[in-house]
Amino acid sequence: MKPVFGHHPLMLALYFVALALVFGILGLIFSIRQQDETIAVLEQPHIGLVLYGGPDDAGWNRQHYDGVVEAARRCGIAVDAIDHVTFDDASAEAAMQTLEGRGHDLVIATSAEFSGAADRLHADGSRMDVALPKLDASGRSSVPYFVRLYQGEYLAGILAGLTTATGRIGYVASTRNPEVCRSVNAFLLGARETRPDVRVLVAFVGSWNNPDAERQAAARLVEHGVDILNSHQDTMAVQAYADAHGVAYFDYLESYPGANDLGLANVRCRWDMVYEKMLSDYLKGRFRSIYWIGVEDDAVGLQSFSPRVSDEARARVAAEEQRLRENGSVFDGAIYDTDGVLRVADGETLSDAALIHLDWYAEGVEFL
Repeated sequence: MKPVFGHHPLMLALYFVALALVFGILGLIFSIRQQDETIAVLEQPHIGLVLYGGPDDAGWNRQHYDGVVEAARRCGIAVDAIDHVTFDDASAEAAMQTLEGRGHDLVIATSAEFSGAADRLHADGSRMDVALPKLDASGRSSVPYFVRLYQGEYLAGILAGLTTATGRIGYVASTRNPEVCRSVNAFLLGARETRPDVRVLVAFVGSWNNPDAERQAAARLVEHGVDILNSHQDTMAVQAYADAHGVAYFDYLESYPGANDLGLANVRCRWDMVYEKMLSDYLKGRFRSIYWIGVEDDAVGLQSFSPRVSDEARARVAAEEQRLRENGSVFDGAIYDTDGVLRVADGETLSDAALIHLDWYAEGVEFL
């Protein structure tokens, strides 16, 4: 038999067998590597996230979405988000059940309005942990959290008292709950530190997200002589109204992109700081009873000062912020409520337990 292309046929056969064996081994190695990568992805810690709006909605939704994603990135955790979930329990519970079905044992639900759905889910036997921005959330497997927003509002009050010419400051508030109550009272107490005769006029909207009602409330406050507007809403409608009508205002969560310097400062909330503490504990397999941090953890503060804010005013705010870092106290007595009842005695400080359930307003707060 003649050689083929200069080689014996048997040698050529062995050559092809060896070549096939090499490719087979390489394919096996590639397949194993792919399997390892798939297993690594499946084994990466992952959590669910429920938003009632979209991740790009300016204000509350974007702040929380970005905060969760950034904290999860630092902790090496994947995030599976379901957005535009309505506040009715059926819709929220369905979203949570979907996330549980995908294998998530922790869901961050970014509104206190989702607490009813979380309670129903747990009542049906779910063991999934649900984190809620509701400090008194007490359902089984509920993880309560928030920032000490009232500290930032207190600092805003310090600046408002230094800035107001009329001594009347407006506050557009969403609903009558402890969080709003803490913020309004802290704002008033801060303002009275720098202007003892100041009054804070409050207009309730009855909703977290109703731009038309928020603008109308802002207009009513201005008609009653306020020269500064503050708000506790999920939209920027109050800031837009103030900017369009030449009224000074405070930003909440984000800075309004106005065309002038009317925005005195932004009450900053670093939600990623809260979520990072929570997720770090999640990786350790144990949660704290509550996550409530503030100035001392760089989670709250006042930033983005307007050029119209003097160096002296900034220095006063900085001094108060440093004091908060050292003891965190805002509700120091003596404090009377709007009915003249002594709520915090001289020399005493309101406890966290009392703050969580706060339902009275300090003397100097008035309602429209």
